[in-house]
Amino acid sequence: MVKYFLNVDLKDGFIPDTEGLDFLNLERATAEVISGMRDIIVEHIQQGETLALRAISITDDAGHLISTVTLADAVNGFLPGIKVSGLG
Repeated sequence: MVKYFLNVDLKDGFIPDTEGLDFLNLERATAEVISGMRDIIVEHIQQGETLALRAISITDDAGHLISTVTLADAVNGFLPGIKVSGLG
């Protein structure tokens, strides 16, 4: 297991992950991030709220950026036939 930190980039700020989560690999961490972002999107739609989420960056325990999952990454493939660009 590898510890990854999932840092949230919002339109009006940044929330660093200070605890991290253990995943088998980067692919599993990325899948979890996409799933979580999709849950947030649905929740905001259901509540009629503005979505402030732009991206989630995945870093290692030294703070090095490993990957960034944008809002467009999370939306693409969520609804069949819809391709989004320019979000995030």
